[in-house]
Amino acid sequence: MLSKDLLKEVGRIEIRTRQLVDSLYSGSYKSVFKGHGMEFAGIRQYYRGDDFRAIDWKVSARSGNLHIREHTEERELQVIIALDLSGSMAFGTNSKEKRESAVEFAAVMSLAAERNNDRAGICLFTDKVEKFVPPAKGKSHVLRLIRDLSFFIPESKKTNLSAPLDFLNSTLSRRSIIFLVSDGINIGSIERQLKVTAAKHDLILVNVKDPHEQSLPDVGLVEVVDPETGEEVVLDTSNRKIVDSILETQRKKDEQLEKTCHNMGVDLINIIAGESVAQPVVKLFAQRSAGR
Repeated sequence: MLSKDLLKEVGRIEIRTRQLVDSLYSGSYKSVFKGHGMEFAGIRQYYRGDDFRAIDWKVSARSGNLHIREHTEERELQVIIALDLSGSMAFGTNSKEKRESAVEFAAVMSLAAERNNDRAGICLFTDKVEKFVPPAKGKSHVLRLIRDLSFFIPESKKTNLSAPLDFLNSTLSRRSIIFLVSDGINIGSIERQLKVTAAKHDLILVNVKDPHEQSLPDVGLVEVVDPETGEEVVLDTSNRKIVDSILETQRKKDEQLEKTCHNMGVDLINIIAGESVAQPVVKLFAQRSAGR
């Protein structure tokens, strides 16, 4: 049973993120994600110009006139947010930790799915799958997802992106939209799993970053602790040669990630902790609508 304070926090997150869902709908959520199949809509009389391959010969023979079978795209979608809860996601130098912004993103996508009457689920992982909530519909289900996203305490602090991909590839029986949300995406170590997942599902990588991972201010000596291993390093931010080298290495990693995603046909969303989580998604929607 959740305390009243935790229930209030779930409600607060739901209210704040629901406002962002409106911007996703203006960004054409319904048009950029496709249904997983076609469903039978009915029989009607054949008209000149119709696809002859759709003719229902049995109905046509009984009626004495040509009739065709009509189908519509099956609109119900299945959305899965696979969220990294390793130690590094608790890092934050701005107004929010990376996990907070990642949870906000996951809440927005879950609420967008609920608004469109789609099914939403979550896969919380570290170096193993820690919790899986199967996709389902309804407001109460989405509130449960937001609760687990916000307050679940993982057993491990380490990361292994293969774990959620292998799990989802073997667990999900129908095509789904999968958002893989992490701050440590290294495609080289998971290329095989990514290719398998991208072939079976609509896979979107969500790379979460802290603002100071892109620019390090001069604040003198800083003790940096690796949240996953506990290793401590003292960094002299006054030494711009060292800082520039670190930033250049990160920039090259980011460029390589974008290039590899492009070559694999996998979409990439970059989220900065503390900044809008909706804007990068709307940008992706615009790119998809434009066919890029």
